[in-house]
Amino acid sequence: MEPRSEDGLRRLVELVAYLRSERGCPWDRVQTHQSLKNLLIEEAYETVAAIESNDPQALRDELGDLLLHIAFHTQIAQESQHFTLDDLVEGVYQKIVRRHPHVFGEERTQDLAKIKGRWEEIKRREGRKLAVLSSLPALLEARKLQERAVQTQSDLHIEPSLRVQALLSHVTEESVGRLLFEIVALARENQIDPELALKKATARFAHQAEIALQKNNNK
Repeated sequence: MEPRSEDGLRRLVELVAYLRSERGCPWDRVQTHQSLKNLLIEEAYETVAAIESNDPQALRDELGDLLLHIAFHTQIAQESQHFTLDDLVEGVYQKIVRRHPHVFGEERTQDLAKIKGRWEEIKRREGRKLAVLSSLPALLEARKLQERAVQTQSDLHIEPSLRVQALLSHVTEESVGRLLFEIVALARENQIDPELALKKATARFAHQAEIALQKNNNK
């Protein structure tokens, strides 16, 4: 089956192209990747909110808004001759096939842990570093980094210290939330930005994890 962009998506990109033309809209015409990035993040959060609301109509609307942003960024890239819609579709098609050797290759497994670990291994072969994008919120970034480190079988241990474990007699969503809330209060009282502090701690861990993984690969 040959990958191709759907006619509907192409029409949407062409609509954005018209909006950005001299006959179109002044606001749309001046937008860039940079000017749209915060709106893209907002749309992603609104899509998640629609999923959590269990409202199919709301989800359809929010996914449509998210798709519009993809069309916008694609058209901006085409205008700059960085890549085309066909490049985008072909690239993601080939990537998904490549990262599913248990489906399209000879590796056959139904073990989810092995599948996730293999996914991360392939990403690393493609040149993707362990560290996640710094534009993610600090808590989400830290969690994703820890998950990737575990899936790549890093020698680094990601365990809560005995001091932290001692703070919670029963680990529940409520108790963890309360502890995080109080840590934010402690940071605030000491004029420390908790978001920035966690970002820096995550970056340090990512650097250590990359070194450990390189050592393992050189063995």
